[in-house]
Amino acid sequence: MIVGWVAGLPSAQAADVTHLRCEYLVNPLGIDVAMPRLSWVIEEKAEGGNLKPERGVRQTAYQILVASSEELLKKDQGDLWDSGKVESEQSVLVEYIGKPLGSWKQCHWKVRVWTLTSDLRPLTSSSWSEPAMWSMGLMKPEDFTAKWITHPDPKRLSHPWLRRTFEMKEGVERAVMYINTGSYYELHINGRKVGSYVLEPGITQINKRLSVNSYDVTSCLVKGTNTIALWMGPGWHQPRNGNTYNAPILRAQLNIDTHSGPMVLGTDASWRIKDSCISQIGGWCWNDFGGERFDAREYVGDWDQAGLDDSQWVQAREIPAPLVAHSWQGCESARLSDPVKPVEIRRLQNGKWVIDFGRPLTGWMRLNMHDLKAGQEVQINYADIDDNRNARKLAFMVNDDGFQDFNQKDVFISAGKGAETFCSKFNYHSFRYAVIAGLDREPSVNDAEAMMIEPDLSSAGSFECSNDLFNRIHEITRYTLRTQNPCLALGTGEAREKSAYGDGGAHLSGYVYNFKCDANLKKWIRDYSDAQRNDGWFTHTAPAFEDHGGGPAWGGQASELVRRMLLYYGDRGIVEQMYDKLRKYVDFVESKTRDDILRSYTPTTRGEDMMFIGDWARPAASAGQGFNMDKNEEREFFNNSYRVLLWQQLQDFAASIGRTDEVSRCGERLATIRPLVHKTFYQPDKGVYLYSSQSSLAMALYTRIPPPELRPKIMAQLENMIVVEKQGHLDTGLLGTFVLLDLLIQENRNDLVDLIMGQTTYPGWGYLVKELGLKTWPETWSGWGSHVILVTATPGSWFFEGLGGILPDPVNPGFKHFMLRPGIVKSVDWVKCSYQSPYGGIVSNWKLETRNLTMDVTIPINTTATVYVPVAAKPGEDGPAKDSVGVTESGKPAAKANGVKFLRMENNAAVYEVGSGTYQFQSTLPETIKGNAK
Repeated sequence: MIVGWVAGLPSAQAADVTHLRCEYLVNPLGIDVAMPRLSWVIEEKAEGGNLKPERGVRQTAYQILVASSEELLKKDQGDLWDSGKVESEQSVLVEYIGKPLGSWKQCHWKVRVWTLTSDLRPLTSSSWSEPAMWSMGLMKPEDFTAKWITHPDPKRLSHPWLRRTFEMKEGVERAVMYINTGSYYELHINGRKVGSYVLEPGITQINKRLSVNSYDVTSCLVKGTNTIALWMGPGWHQPRNGNTYNAPILRAQLNIDTHSGPMVLGTDASWRIKDSCISQIGGWCWNDFGGERFDAREYVGDWDQAGLDDSQWVQAREIPAPLVAHSWQGCESARLSDPVKPVEIRRLQNGKWVIDFGRPLTGWMRLNMHDLKAGQEVQINYADIDDNRNARKLAFMVNDDGFQDFNQKDVFISAGKGAETFCSKFNYHSFRYAVIAGLDREPSVNDAEAMMIEPDLSSAGSFECSNDLFNRIHEITRYTLRTQNPCLALGTGEAREKSAYGDGGAHLSGYVYNFKCDANLKKWIRDYSDAQRNDGWFTHTAPAFEDHGGGPAWGGQASELVRRMLLYYGDRGIVEQMYDKLRKYVDFVESKTRDDILRSYTPTTRGEDMMFIGDWARPAASAGQGFNMDKNEEREFFNNSYRVLLWQQLQDFAASIGRTDEVSRCGERLATIRPLVHKTFYQPDKGVYLYSSQSSLAMALYTRIPPPELRPKIMAQLENMIVVEKQGHLDTGLLGTFVLLDLLIQENRNDLVDLIMGQTTYPGWGYLVKELGLKTWPETWSGWGSHVILVTATPGSWFFEGLGGILPDPVNPGFKHFMLRPGIVKSVDWVKCSYQSPYGGIVSNWKLETRNLTMDVTIPINTTATVYVPVAAKPGEDGPAKDSVGVTESGKPAAKANGVKFLRMENNAAVYEVGSGTYQFQSTLPETIKGNAK
């Protein structure tokens, strides 16, 4: 019997265990993690709809079974691992500690839990969860017996077809295909494409690592003749990026279990290969990513069919294995979104046709063409801006037709066979407009469709409020994020560069709240790890193929990624893996100091003006002037503050993994450099910092540069800059805007964000929406530059953390404990906000009618929350409210409600500790609460 439970009280209803995941993924194939981590969600039991949901439910124990077959698992036999009943609240990232798992091993698992309510009543154990599975990849080098192959004599940069025909004399019990390459491919078996994903594999640092992707192809094979075929394109594995073969390289292996035993078929010199009908346009580099030339006259219709006579194809060339790591991709691949039809088709004076899809996207266009002659060429240019229709020119560069296309184009050469269709295959474009030359007749709306390419991520959060402009800003932010990850690294969707810029974490929190991107971010961290230079410098993009601009915060993206994985997902394992690399980067930054102050430097041969950036693309004085770049002296103040942030994050990481020696070392450095940075840049006679701007003051406050006694004064200066000097507008760029918003969330100054977000004149999001009518966020606050890019897409997290008030707790990361502190602001009457945390759904809805506030909140099972309920002082009381008497929960005094514990009064809010469950808090607000005013 559990102490505190009153004997004779009935045991409460049990819960359901759902959403089983292995290394963040549902039923992953071919993983290479020897001791994978398992997670699950506990939900209210679905049956018995009339039962009142329990409150304060937490897990007290779990049991995991892992079996080598579904049959054994059905018998509750965990021959690989039976954890037994483990007394623990842990339900996220539980490490497998069963038998060693060899190559190709299938692992079927399920879990059940025991729970306890807030009044210490034990719940009956849950039923077993529905089964889930994962499979192991080829764990040892000797298990991958396939040879590396390539085209022996390509006539150009090859986009080859490869194939191998073989016989199956008996039925197949299980078959898995492993493909290891740095180039894009499609896998076909017996004439059909395997899976729905595109642009596989995701981008990697190909001079350090190539991906291994796995496919269950059991259902694809037949008794008798079978053909494996691949169509490949170089992708990022270009000659300029170290591929010396002028063609894709790969190894592929098919492992088969039959009734009579195992069978292995791998790539070798017996595979047949032929250049396909696709060739590359452009140099696959800055402003020259081009596209594809598709010559339909050279297309072989049955290239993937078993019946094709491939005797005239050349034999593949076996090559030495590349000296890089070979790893499971580790995250969701990219998919095509639902097709979008044109909103307008018009003809230019020069005879070209313009197809307008209404909104920029990153992906493919599928175009049907009719009655072309053999050899007739159709050229398609892809553009994000049509400057012919802009009263003020917005394009960074335009072609002769007045469109900003960044040299994105495809060419289709007809085979003269009546109806023909073109769609890209191994390249992609960022575009709203397709400008088409070479058609003899007008394309119809049904002849064209555009499809976004994005990771196969599920939605993580939802937001809606009474303010239509805020809803629009949120929706555009979410959509813009969708345009930016076709290659599984955020930022690769931009037309001009296709590079995953660091950007100091400016967009990461918004991405986390909108999409379930844990595995995706974990993969991106590996890219940063691989791209790190021996001296500790993290590149400004990862993977890194060009010498892109940035500054200390751009390399600091690695630290920001690790911070999100710890804070939002509770992943201490990634902190362990990355700690020494993050320390090495801090040491690199320290090596650029003089007299312990960071001075302007360049880590490459490029000039300091583009390699020591602080904030980026602050608004110019007027919308017609582009953007501002800070001077080096201003950057030094900003980047010294950021240097402090790197040290602070390093200390936090050390604390999270028990590195007490490192906690002390970092603390000693912070105690030295914080006051030194303040002393160097502060002018005590004037009471201001030497370079005062919204960006620099926000960064200084964010990193606690001002001593405690000066902090209110500096905060007041920042507020004056926003409210008075800029009349409610921001004056920040890419990184400064993120830091400003995050600072104001931390300080509970949602009133200031409300003011900024509501502006509809330049500069601000409202201006871009209302005045320019943009549907994605642009490169600058004036709207000039690319319209498929992340620079101004920074407000994503405020809707969840500010208005919704859903805030992670750094002490108990991963939302094991969290805060609910809704932002009650002047321009909003109600909010509906939810987020799918690692433990389940969090809901924070509120509604304000006159001064009467209603908060409907949901806390997932196995978590707790600190809930802030704004409340007015009693009539006649001066100052803030002194008690919580006026707060109710489900109609009774909140302090007496089940699952609710009063903690304190804080800034006109009653603060409660709340266990899992659904609650309704009600209170009356004061006439004015600073930061929470109606």
